[in-house]
Amino acid sequence: MSLIVTKLQKRIANQEVLRDITFSLDRGQVVGLVGPNGIGKTTIFRTVTRQYIADGGTVTLDRHDLTNESPQQAAIFYLDQQHLFFRKYALAKIATTYALLYPSFDQAAFLHLIKKFGLTGGQRFQGLSKGYQALVMVAMALASQSPYVFLDEPFDGLDVLIRERIVNLVVDAVADGQRTFLIASHNLAELDGLSDRVLFVKDGRISRDLTLENVRQQAVKLQLVFRTKEIPAVIKQHGRILNIRGRVIEVVFPDFTPDVQAALQAEQPVLNESLPLSLSDLFKVEFRKKHAEVG
Repeated sequence: MSLIVTKLQKRIANQEVLRDITFSLDRGQVVGLVGPNGIGKTTIFRTVTRQYIADGGTVTLDRHDLTNESPQQAAIFYLDQQHLFFRKYALAKIATTYALLYPSFDQAAFLHLIKKFGLTGGQRFQGLSKGYQALVMVAMALASQSPYVFLDEPFDGLDVLIRERIVNLVVDAVADGQRTFLIASHNLAELDGLSDRVLFVKDGRISRDLTLENVRQQAVKLQLVFRTKEIPAVIKQHGRILNIRGRVIEVVFPDFTPDVQAALQAEQPVLNESLPLSLSDLFKVEFRKKHAEVG
């Protein structure tokens, strides 16, 4: 079963927010959805789940068109944190309510999970700390049994221990290969260790669809020092500069071919040190202009 989004379009207040959103999700993945603030990540979630009506494009799940109302919609679980109707509910009432919305919602599993967090069904959602509210929402997603789960900024403002618990819950949930999580997050360090793939959102489109393992096989991050302050042509043509401190240059080569490597060695750098390539580095590469365009 695959979730396929094709050429999705959405205008809000006469502004084109989604221009051509195209991607697919297969079972058993954790996929990051990454882009600057206000780029349209939440709009993607809302449009795919029909909280917004698309102005164009299609969403299909196992060949069923979700662009119109469909019982298959329960296969996608998404909580819009700006519009949570259950804030005043007790946790047990949340479970009974969502069992009506999602036929496969496992109330016992939900109550078991929140008990592991030290919570009870009688506690009200709005009385919980932000961290425990986040854990409850993840527990709801897991109890829904939906094969596709959308999480919007699940790590935002949480302490490291809560973030770690959420990561562990997601990892355990995808272990059997039957569920997929699409996670929009500004916490790139958290996504780096969690995601199999990353979708970059830029100019209303999915500008890059990267499998992190494959990227790290062909891209490198180097720390370089040359005898002069002039930046060699090989860096300007093939690299993306992340930082310059004095004569020390941090640069990512997205496609570090043997020819690029040979051209770099021909410049006889005084220092040529390989550094770990992070998701934050890839974000900078995608959303910064090339060196020649940077002042």
